[in-house]
Amino acid sequence: MGPRVVVVGAGIAGLAVTYEILERAERLAAPLDLRCLEASGRSGGNIRTSQEQGFLCEWGATGFPDDAPATVTLVRRLGLEGRLVQARAEAARRFVFRAGKLRELPLGPWKLVSSQVLSPLGTLRLLCEPLIPRRRSPESETVHGFAARRIGPRAADVLVDAMVSGVYAGDARALELETAFPSLHEMERQHGSLFRALLARRKLARAGGPPLGGPAGPAGRLTSFADGMQELVQAVARPLGPRLVLDTPVLRLSDMGSRGFRVHVREGAPLDVDAVVLACPAWQAGPIVRAMDGELARALDHIPSAGVAVVHLGYRRDAIGPHPDGFGFLVPRGQGPRILGALWPASIFAGRAPEDSLLLTVMAGGARDPAFAALTDAQMLDVVRADLRAISGIRADPSHVRIVRHARGIPQYTIGHRRRLALIDRRLAGLPGLWLAGNSLRGVSINSCVADAPVVAEAVLEFLAARSTATTP
Repeated sequence: MGPRVVVVGAGIAGLAVTYEILERAERLAAPLDLRCLEASGRSGGNIRTSQEQGFLCEWGATGFPDDAPATVTLVRRLGLEGRLVQARAEAARRFVFRAGKLRELPLGPWKLVSSQVLSPLGTLRLLCEPLIPRRRSPESETVHGFAARRIGPRAADVLVDAMVSGVYAGDARALELETAFPSLHEMERQHGSLFRALLARRKLARAGGPPLGGPAGPAGRLTSFADGMQELVQAVARPLGPRLVLDTPVLRLSDMGSRGFRVHVREGAPLDVDAVVLACPAWQAGPIVRAMDGELARALDHIPSAGVAVVHLGYRRDAIGPHPDGFGFLVPRGQGPRILGALWPASIFAGRAPEDSLLLTVMAGGARDPAFAALTDAQMLDVVRADLRAISGIRADPSHVRIVRHARGIPQYTIGHRRRLALIDRRLAGLPGLWLAGNSLRGVSINSCVADAPVVAEAVLEFLAARSTATTP
């Protein structure tokens, strides 16, 4: 039957790793006993789509940018190109709620200074950014600390705080710049200034390089599928067939030295395997390795996750009056409303709501408001509706409501994450045949998980080949 490999977790990371291992093994005609064990009764993790009363509701990610190379390549390999849908042109419009009003973010970084998103003093400080010397300290810096130093505290509070809420549902004053937003760290390191880095990227874009993003969002156009993001995880899971095993929680691993690992599951006999990939969240991986390596478990335990509530509200258009077309809005800290922001899916993609209706997807809770998760559904709905009245003037009763709770939704790369990653790598070096994957480590996006999968798959197969060679008489 060949070597035995177990991948733990069937979110997009675990599915992609299993798919990549399987495809390479079949291409090499290498016999392999491969399984992907998922604790719950479905695959896909937080990526899930429900369709109710004509409303298409995403429980997790709304889409991915079409300049995300790993995801685009995977979509092509799965034959899903014909299912892709791109965001409407109107989705380029993004808003931020400041000083009691929704204010549109400019489409280019240079137009920001002439907008009303920042106060005059905040704009003046922003213009001084090229004069600020680069930081040379080797110590880690928070995202907010970096932004306040480079573009000023007002811009940091409005623009960067909102960006962090949108990506991580996190606290900009706690997240580590180098690991949460490595591109910003590199912009200063290479160019000494964010403005100079943007100028250099604009020149590169004009010469045929990658497109330039701005404060309104990334450069790539948001992309999804006709029936939502669940199409992606279903397509990755399909080739796995019976190798994907649901309702099978892994309790712990035992290190058997040269004989590999023993995988203890909740029900049934343990599995003796040659290699293991833990593609589950850090809060699940820690207990699994604790008996085998307490130091590795403690490092994983120190990667927190933020709970997020997603509240989908459907309205009849004639009940709420005029409403801006666009991607949605974010609410920086201290502006009054409790919610983090909202998307307007029916303005982003076709087919997300009936023609006579509008869909709002509201995010709330996160690292700065963990108490939100303790609210009942009725209390959550009261808070969300009150905030929408204050922000958008919506007073009508929704015709459709769907509340989704992610108790540990998004990993938080807090200060010290870089050191934790280094420690994790050192501990794994002493456990040959064990890998970690997933969004708890080096990127929370779908593309980060998909991009990591071929790297892990290659490492697993190289390890198995070397192990086979070493044991062949």
